Amino acid sequence: MASSIWLNVLVTSLVIVVMVVVVAGIYYIKNHKLVAAKKAHFKQIHQKLSPGSNVMFANGLYGTVVKLKGDIADIRVKSGTIIEVSRYAISEIIDERKNTHA
Repeated sequence: MASSIWLNVLVTSLVIVVMVVVVAGIYYIKNHKLVAAKKAHFKQIHQKLSPGSNVMFANGLYGTVVKLKGDIADIRVKSGTIIEVSRYAISEIIDERKNTHA
């Protein structure tokens, strides 16, 4: 009787371990695909980045690229002020055609 109880505990434990491993595997695969897609997106942004590009930062600030020097970008904001930022803070290049209202 006691051995069948321990056998049930062992089988239940193994099932739980297998379920946890399967869920962790699914999470890893989905997360890996998402990270790869984001990495490709930002790689494309940094390749297209050039002086004159209208950009948006991760915090919602908009500006125009004036100069690029390595990992640093000089950005002109609406007030005309030029700020120096990390080029990795740029989250999007704004397409002027998308912003025009008919």
